[in-house]
Amino acid sequence: MKRGCALALTILAAALSSPPQAHAQQAQELDFVREDDRMSSLSIVGYDPATGDVGVCMASKFFAVGPVAAFARGGVAAMAIMGGGPFREGERLLDWMEEGLSPAEVLTRLRTEYDTLGQLNIVDAQGRSISNTGPGSSLWKGSRWGKNYATAGNILAGTYVVDAFADVFEETEGSGLPLAERLLRSCEAAHAVGGDARGMQGAQLLVYREGAGFRGTELVVDLRVDDSSNSIADLRALWEEWQFHHGSGAGFQPMGQTAGNDVRQLQEYLATLGYLEAGDARVFGADGEPGGVFNDATVEAVIRWKVDNGWDEGPYLVQYMLRDIAEQAANVGGGA
Repeated sequence: MKRGCALALTILAAALSSPPQAHAQQAQELDFVREDDRMSSLSIVGYDPATGDVGVCMASKFFAVGPVAAFARGGVAAMAIMGGGPFREGERLLDWMEEGLSPAEVLTRLRTEYDTLGQLNIVDAQGRSISNTGPGSSLWKGSRWGKNYATAGNILAGTYVVDAFADVFEETEGSGLPLAERLLRSCEAAHAVGGDARGMQGAQLLVYREGAGFRGTELVVDLRVDDSSNSIADLRALWEEWQFHHGSGAGFQPMGQTAGNDVRQLQEYLATLGYLEAGDARVFGADGEPGGVFNDATVEAVIRWKVDNGWDEGPYLVQYMLRDIAEQAANVGGGA
């Protein structure tokens, strides 16, 4: 007899010889609850009145959560559906808001069709927001919302998770940071204080704006991690990569060594802040004017400035980084 068959017969014989109460105990320990019946998630939806962006950032102990639970439409709204919510209704709810319903009115209409709504976060392109947590969501569960955002979660470590979400989003209001960065920072803060009590798996960062996406589409950012125990950090890595490929700013194509007035201005900022020496012949001409080429010396100075200011070590700058360095140089030079 083959070894595999002998082993199988041995296990079967042992099972049949076990007392009935042992079988009952084993049956009680089996867990047949479908994973999608107990989705645990945390999310924030946000609106940026300066740009018109609407977006979602969420994380969940759920495989490929993004396509199931995150919805957005440029000029209309952003939404996250979780905790036993009506996932199939996402696009229809966006249709209702495009027709003119407010987030609160959407929930009112939805309650005429569903006995319980689960958990939903909604913000529209006017900054109106609402969140709902129904009895079908698992503890700890809760939400917090305000102007331009809504946040909620279930199976969380505690109340402080949604507070961390909300506090960071409120603190970065008017900062000039992209909505995607603000949403991701909020999600990182929520995770740092406990996040999803079951751990991480899927994560999503989604931002829409009318006409601002590739070739006139509305989709600005759509990044997701489907299956990782470190999904929020992985989402951060994807966002940094997205900025490298799709953002804009001086030296954004470092291999091509860009040149021009924007680089000259950057070199002046770096010199004002002490990251470049005014007499460095690699950067400045005999007349003391910057050469305007994003060369190795400029890259080294940029990286030193970025590290000192808590950014990554990539040899590039994007728009909000340029705003920061311009403001710092103006303050040093007495221009602000």
